[in-house]
Amino acid sequence: MAVVTLERFEKEFGPVKTEVPVTRPKETDDEILQWLAALPPLEYDRQRGKAATRLGCRTSTLDVHVEARRPRLNGELRGRAMELPDVELWPESVNGADVLTLWCAHAHGFRAFPCSPRLNISSPEKNCGKTTARDVVSVLVPRALPAENLSVAVLFRVVERHRPTVLADECDTWLRDNEELRGMLNAGHRRGGQALRCEGETNEVRAFNVFAPVVLCGIGTLPGTLHDRSIVIRLERAKPGELSKRFDSRRVEPEKELCQKLARFMADNTARLEMCDPELPDGAFNRLADNWRPLFAVAEIAGGDWPQRAAAAFFKLTSGDDVDAQGIGTTLLADIRQVFENAGVDKLPSATVCNSLAEIEGREWAEWGRARKPISTHQLAKLLRRFHVSPRAIRVGDETPRGYLLADFTEAFARYLSESPSLDCNSAT
Repeated sequence: MAVVTLERFEKEFGPVKTEVPVTRPKETDDEILQWLAALPPLEYDRQRGKAATRLGCRTSTLDVHVEARRPRLNGELRGRAMELPDVELWPESVNGADVLTLWCAHAHGFRAFPCSPRLNISSPEKNCGKTTARDVVSVLVPRALPAENLSVAVLFRVVERHRPTVLADECDTWLRDNEELRGMLNAGHRRGGQALRCEGETNEVRAFNVFAPVVLCGIGTLPGTLHDRSIVIRLERAKPGELSKRFDSRRVEPEKELCQKLARFMADNTARLEMCDPELPDGAFNRLADNWRPLFAVAEIAGGDWPQRAAAAFFKLTSGDDVDAQGIGTTLLADIRQVFENAGVDKLPSATVCNSLAEIEGREWAEWGRARKPISTHQLAKLLRRFHVSPRAIRVGDETPRGYLLADFTEAFARYLSESPSLDCNSAT
């Protein structure tokens, strides 16, 4: 680019009238760009076309360079700077059995564990206390970051810089259709999860840490991949007179003290928590075990009756897990197993299976897909393909329609459902 003096610049464009004093550029392109960045938005808009032409660049390129210089020149960014201070440790050592709240304790020392389970505070309808529960948790965890919405760019940058506990509310309204954000939250479930982005004018590839504790509050169930990375707390609307006391966010001195004690307990026991391999209930395996292992480790190090309380919480919170929250495929398998058991046979035509599925109340098979029509035999076959189950010609009386053998589902039932089908599959032909 050619070097432009101020005199030549103003001779070309005329004197610039501004509402604020600015430092006049001398001769370099950078000084001119900084001068443009100091102009009020309206005045800059008047000058940008001619300036881009004179500097030999496109207006879009000029905008990028000017915008990049505005924060450095003006000394401030739009919005407010984020402040997420660390929790001040309780001055004395703490008996964990006296102060423990399992998930909140884990948040204070989550980096000691391979995984950080998402805490899903869910309810069937509004006004069940989800936001209040989130407000309580926010006082007990480190660097709480409440949010009613999140973008991917915000999430990975704030996690990299501040290591917050993210507390997302109303996530049913903005998370389900955002696949990229769901993927980022999934990645942050495990230590080492990161986002790779091109940064700066040279597009250098940079890695951003996304491993962080997250609370997700919303109506209904989370998408399947997030659900199985979560510990789910289901809330119900309180009946009249059922609440004896309400949470007052203006008076949280006891909760703040508890937060400090949790921070001290986790800081004092980091090495023990990293080495701890707690005994898990028989039903905890695969990702379910990943989710609960940090909580059982905290309970074991705390001692007292906390291991028993952790086990009781596990059985209570996982025994009523809805099969449809695990994914549509698992729901389909469970319903097909029930269809076979109800029919008392070991083979069924595809059309019969579809009709029986559509009759199940509370499922979406009666209004499947965009057409909102009963599931078709073609759609059924497509869903079952992922489980390596395909329709075949079967004999039913004198006819040979295409359908399914119960025996073909044995492997899928064993792998994806908790119990085996009660009907004997060995008689299928």
